[in-house]
Amino acid sequence: MGEERNCSQSKKIVFMGTPLIATYALNALIDANYDVAAVVCQPDKPIGRKKEIIYSPVKQLALAKNIPIFQPQKIIEIKQELVALQPFVFITCAFGQFLPNSILEIPQFGCVNVHTSLLPKYRGGAPVHWAIINGDKQTGVCLTKMVKKMDAGGVYCYKTVDILENETTSSLFCKMNNVVYDLVLNELPKVLENVYLPIPQNESEVSFAYNITKENEHIDFFQPSFHVKNLIKGLSDIPGGFCVWNNQTIKLFNCEILLNKSNCYPGTIVCISKNGIEIATLDFNILVKEIQFESKKRAFVSDLINGNLKIKINDILK
Repeated sequence: MGEERNCSQSKKIVFMGTPLIATYALNALIDANYDVAAVVCQPDKPIGRKKEIIYSPVKQLALAKNIPIFQPQKIIEIKQELVALQPFVFITCAFGQFLPNSILEIPQFGCVNVHTSLLPKYRGGAPVHWAIINGDKQTGVCLTKMVKKMDAGGVYCYKTVDILENETTSSLFCKMNNVVYDLVLNELPKVLENVYLPIPQNESEVSFAYNITKENEHIDFFQPSFHVKNLIKGLSDIPGGFCVWNNQTIKLFNCEILLNKSNCYPGTIVCISKNGIEIATLDFNILVKEIQFESKKRAFVSDLINGNLKIKINDILK
């Protein structure tokens, strides 16, 4: 777009977001020559066993572009600072905090949210994970009007994304990142110029995709193989679906459904080979090709089979 600016682009934007996908929205705003007056992201947190402070992807981008940064524990803490900026609009993408009415009322236009599902399906914080876990064939990204109720505002526009057979959460996020960029770059101007008006969501079709909990990450082999595979895919690469063996947590990755049934107790290791670990489920067996033991790196079974794979045939994963 060069230096061309419409009337919306000449007005101040405050961007709110934290993880990698949000950098695609922020980069689109920067590339479209919007006046990004400030960025708001979650506070820095210690990561890993060493408790190192690692800046979020959005903070890193804002620092690189010399954009002022706010990192409140609660957004209400910076209300006066936001009011002083006199913003035209707030743009949010995976920010991670609830915005009360007193914040939503600050910008002249209101607040536009970038949401990674086809609303009203999957309101909440983990729509990409649940789309794969639930075996969906399609998802998408939409621009919505933010209201006090979670992800309940009208939809301005959307773009669909196909979910492939062996799609993982990580590979789907890669596709969604580019769609986020495209929507913000090419469709946000139409939103801010009132070319697109928010279409109310059908409340009868609402479903939720709440944040993944530790309980959600546990692999239940008493489910059909289709559900077991989708859970492993939907939690890959982060945080990873887990099971328990010999009081140790084991994470499983990269699996496929086999055509044979073992009639073994669900969770039983039926076979171990260079191809992977064959595990019984409620119906068909699955073949797991990658595994991660506690305090170890993720590895292919084929690389561990000659002495470094402690589990054995007939062991039961729970």
